[in-house]
Amino acid sequence: MKIGRINLNVHFLFGCFLFNQVILAQSDEAADELPPVMILSEAPQSESSSVTLLGGDMVTLGGIQEVRDIQTVLPNFTVFDSNNTRTPKFSVRGLRENNYGAGQAAIGMYVDGIPYTDMMSRGLSLYDIDHIEFLRGPQGTRFGVGAAPGGVVKVNTRQPGSGWHTAAGFGYAEHDTQEYRLNTSGPITDQLGLSLSGLYNDREGFITNLPTGQDIDGRETAAGRLQFVLTPSEAWTIRLSASAESHDDGFVPTYNPLTDGGPYRVNRDVPGYVDTDVSTYGLTANFSGEHLSFSSVTALRNWEQDLQQDFDFTAIPQPVAEIGFIPVIGVSQPDVEQLSQEVRLGSGDSSEAYQWAFGGYYANRSTDSIAGSLYPAGLFHPQLGFIQGPVPDYTTSMLSDEDTALFWESSFNLENGLTLTGGLRYQNSDRSINRSSSTASVNASDDWDAWLPKLGVSFALSEQDTLFASAAKGFQSGGFNYYGGTPESAQYDSAESWNYELGWSAIWNGGRLHTRAAVFYSDFEDYQVYRSNPMNPTEAYMVNASEASSFGLELEAEAAVSDTVTLSAALGLVNAEFDSYTDNVLRSVLGPHAAGYEFGGNDINFVPEYTANLGAHIELPWNLYTNWEVQGIGDYWLDEANTAEQDAYALVNARIGYKRDNWELFVYARNLTDEDYSNNALDLRYTDYSNPAAPRPAGMILHIPGWERTIGAGLSASF
Repeated sequence: MKIGRINLNVHFLFGCFLFNQVILAQSDEAADELPPVMILSEAPQSESSSVTLLGGDMVTLGGIQEVRDIQTVLPNFTVFDSNNTRTPKFSVRGLRENNYGAGQAAIGMYVDGIPYTDMMSRGLSLYDIDHIEFLRGPQGTRFGVGAAPGGVVKVNTRQPGSGWHTAAGFGYAEHDTQEYRLNTSGPITDQLGLSLSGLYNDREGFITNLPTGQDIDGRETAAGRLQFVLTPSEAWTIRLSASAESHDDGFVPTYNPLTDGGPYRVNRDVPGYVDTDVSTYGLTANFSGEHLSFSSVTALRNWEQDLQQDFDFTAIPQPVAEIGFIPVIGVSQPDVEQLSQEVRLGSGDSSEAYQWAFGGYYANRSTDSIAGSLYPAGLFHPQLGFIQGPVPDYTTSMLSDEDTALFWESSFNLENGLTLTGGLRYQNSDRSINRSSSTASVNASDDWDAWLPKLGVSFALSEQDTLFASAAKGFQSGGFNYYGGTPESAQYDSAESWNYELGWSAIWNGGRLHTRAAVFYSDFEDYQVYRSNPMNPTEAYMVNASEASSFGLELEAEAAVSDTVTLSAALGLVNAEFDSYTDNVLRSVLGPHAAGYEFGGNDINFVPEYTANLGAHIELPWNLYTNWEVQGIGDYWLDEANTAEQDAYALVNARIGYKRDNWELFVYARNLTDEDYSNNALDLRYTDYSNPAAPRPAGMILHIPGWERTIGAGLSASF
């Protein structure tokens, strides 16, 4: 356990936390709500689990711009980059997702009610956002994709209002970064509204390829969203939406300490590229009546990517027989298509003591994938000798995922301030695979199902204080690996967990201070773990750790210290361990009498032992303002064996602007202190074919460096 290392700091922070509560509660200033521009916005605590609400004012140029940026304000919530940030992977309360997109998501995600069910297509740009909501813990009794144990992220875009509104923004920053945003919305008729928004950004790279002297990690994004909103009556709202994004990226930032000159100075003979296209179509119908409410969301999504990267991580273009070196390019071409339908029926008047909701969910997702290795200069064959390149070694797979769920949740509000909540979900997940490679083929199918209950209670001590507690079961379906391994390694099992939470939410001094404190414990069975294939680092596979557990605490606070100063703080601590874990795939490589595949008792990797955030918004004279934010990420292990560790680091972001009437001019800095850090890493030390159990030197851990310091300026206006 590592939490003990920082107990002193926790006591100090908690002491300051309570001290500030007392001072602000005793303030004689007039009661007031928090200002509209906030570092952290706390949702009203009216249910039995933790909820955090992030206002759209923070989702802007120079601020939160991508899904990866959400972690800056949420405790025990970390996003690790993969494929140049286009496929973010979440780590939440001891649950962490993998770099390769295999397995089941740790959290569910919605954008305007449309579910994002896979782990590959969630790297959307954030623009024209109204608010983002994060509900912690399993939400399977409320949402179609809510069975994931980590929680649900809901992204809600701005909808057309009663009058026309147009906003535009432009930003320019280092590395020739340019971004343009435009949105307009309003009524076409009394019953039909229109919203049109889009963005374009372009950035040269900050990573130099030493052999050519060129910056090779450039990024270009174009995105747009069109919505028609029909309100045929006061009770009905019907929305038709279409959105698309296109990302043309270069080199995926990777740093090999054995061959590169530094995190931003690499040696590659193939710079690589990542091209991603996604389109989403949705039809939503909502009815809100006096006694009944109804919603239906029908969605169609397509996401595809074409990736090629230098996977020998050197600038050597030809094979070197003396050392057994072979140049290799990693290739990945996944294509995901998803059709989903979610329906919910519930009580109407929210003021009634008894509330109920019943829902059904269906999703059909197909993933066609070509992945593996390309040997551009040829390779050595044991029987045939040297084979002239290019030589492809690809695995072709077709996966079909079908999920069906029924869910129900009810709550009863007693007169003494006590609210009881109960719910139940049944889920069935069918999975099938047709996979072929040069060494093996697999054609298999299976299904997994589960009953997932939830119990919750909240008690209003007063209008400002609420205690809450919950117990809920989470579920991640089993499935099949799409890499070219053995038939025995093709399948992994479903993961189930019990998740418990106890918390306290309070509002102080007439709304000028919001606080939330929570402790949690999760017990996992068949925890899903990914590992790199010891015989081919371009591939990965999923296995199950028999037992794992995590526990921790979270503190959040936001205070209007004065009419001009708003402060916020968030702290998350977590301890997550593999209680019992044998990697049977690695065991089959090493043999039953070898060592190096037992990881029980180790900390779960890619779970930072703490996250901390401190922010300030200050209104200055002459219509000026400034925002400051410090984000801290604690130590975390890079491997299951707990032999390689990422040290803790802190990032400082700042912004100063002039805002008057309907326009704003600002400058900003991201990573102001130019901190060098790795936002992800791949453990390639097990690719020593003579003995995969003996990791190579630490240099074989491939790091994905975070972004350099970026200073920029922008102008925005609305009318």
